[in-house]
Amino acid sequence: MQKTLITAVSIMVAGMALIFFVHSSNNRFSLLTAADGQTYQVDKRSGRTWLIDGKNKIPVEDPDAPRPLLEEFEMAAKDLEKLSVEARLSKGTFLGKVYNGSNIPLTRVVLRVTAKEPDGSLRWTRDFTEGMFVKPMTTGRFAMSVTDGDDLGEVTWTVAKAFTRPLTDKSLARR
Repeated sequence: MQKTLITAVSIMVAGMALIFFVHSSNNRFSLLTAADGQTYQVDKRSGRTWLIDGKNKIPVEDPDAPRPLLEEFEMAAKDLEKLSVEARLSKGTFLGKVYNGSNIPLTRVVLRVTAKEPDGSLRWTRDFTEGMFVKPMTTGRFAMSVTDGDDLGEVTWTVAKAFTRPLTDKSLARR
């Protein structure tokens, strides 16, 4: 009886190990589509990446290699005018979307928010900054926590500053 039990448990453990290894080898690779529409194959075990170009698989440089940090630049006034912000303050969160109508990417925006009491007197004016990547002619979303944002009257905002950085071909998403 005891030998039968040990044999049954051994067969079950061996079967589960076999199922695990078959599943992990069948689920080893992942196909990803980048923001620019290109398809990549990623080996989940090693992290190696290939660009799928038609029938060709082109190896991508080491994904663990450090990438250079790109310096941000403040957007010019003419590009700042091409940003459109729709926002609202709701339950302690300032949320909305930014349309980038310029020809350069948006990496960070500084919004100057003014909140007034229901009687029209000023409660506070604050600058909120949000890092985001919004490609040219596209829309990005933001959400920022706000303290002392309950029972307000009128809330207005303006784009105080916006920042950009050059596009590069070095990253997978071309950011």
